[in-house]
Amino acid sequence: MIARTLLVLTLSLSLSLAGVAHAEPVAHALVMHVPPHTADAGADLDLEAQIDAPFAEVLSVRWRPLGADVAWREAAFERAFAGGWFATIPKASAPGVEYYIRGRDGAGAEVAHFASEASPHVVRVVPSLTDRLEELDRARLGDRRNEVSLDVLGHDFGNRYPVRDRYLRGELAYTRRLWREIHHVSFGFGAIQGETPDTSAPDGRELDKGVRYGFGEARFRAHESVFLDARVALAASHAGFTGGVRGQMIFGKPWRSSVFVGGEYLGDVGGSAWVRLQWDTAPPLLMAASVVRTDLPGAEIAAAGLYIAYDVSYRVASHVTMKAQLSYGARDGEAHFGGGLGSAVDF
Repeated sequence: MIARTLLVLTLSLSLSLAGVAHAEPVAHALVMHVPPHTADAGADLDLEAQIDAPFAEVLSVRWRPLGADVAWREAAFERAFAGGWFATIPKASAPGVEYYIRGRDGAGAEVAHFASEASPHVVRVVPSLTDRLEELDRARLGDRRNEVSLDVLGHDFGNRYPVRDRYLRGELAYTRRLWREIHHVSFGFGAIQGETPDTSAPDGRELDKGVRYGFGEARFRAHESVFLDARVALAASHAGFTGGVRGQMIFGKPWRSSVFVGGEYLGDVGGSAWVRLQWDTAPPLLMAASVVRTDLPGAEIAAAGLYIAYDVSYRVASHVTMKAQLSYGARDGEAHFGGGLGSAVDF
């Protein structure tokens, strides 16, 4: 009886060992991958690999933003038209991403091919120029994206005869800073009121002219040191409804040393053109000198008004700026003075 039992056990063990010896091994893929170390912000990050026996496993990359305590996202490897395989991490953003490559074999087991969940590979994402400039603007202004400003200025051109030629202008504006390719947008209201002679003669009459307008403006960043301002306006003047446009190129940074070249036209009160040189060599003051040619406030005589102006800005607090201007020039006769005051509040 005992001998029979031992015989049965021996036969069973022999059959089991034979089955193990003849069992098919589970196939695995071989992945060769050269990892990137940096990537551009906002662009898709393509991970390339050469794979031997690619269909032996379901291969994928698991990734997540660097430093983010979020669930891993997954992207499958796909066949590339030029050969090889690739997986895509969409629109990588600073400071970077971390990832690892894994597979799942026919038996359902997970196979690590490159890095791991516990020790993922890190790709640093280089911020774009726009991102870096936005970060600088954000730090410079303490992340204050809004501004309300009020400016009042005027000039008395005088005349060779005892008639008045002068104007006063005020603008109230709200600015929303975006700090991207569109650097900021502004909306506001303005008014111009003045007196100008109908002719340069002893008996010349003084004409009252003025305009009330609303405007929208945008500043575009064409380059890190080149900006373009564009404005459109709708207005009601002494003669009826009208409109206006304004454009300005800024070479340099508008809050530092720079050159402004611009022009404006408002229906029924005329056009203006200017060149302005600004410098910041005496902080905390920001100073500028301008040459302005203008027809304001709708001059009737042929001579164009021309004046030079000096202005200075001073930030009296982290979010309050005061401005002042002094001008000197003429249109037809001896030069006279003008000037203005302004303020801006950031929040």
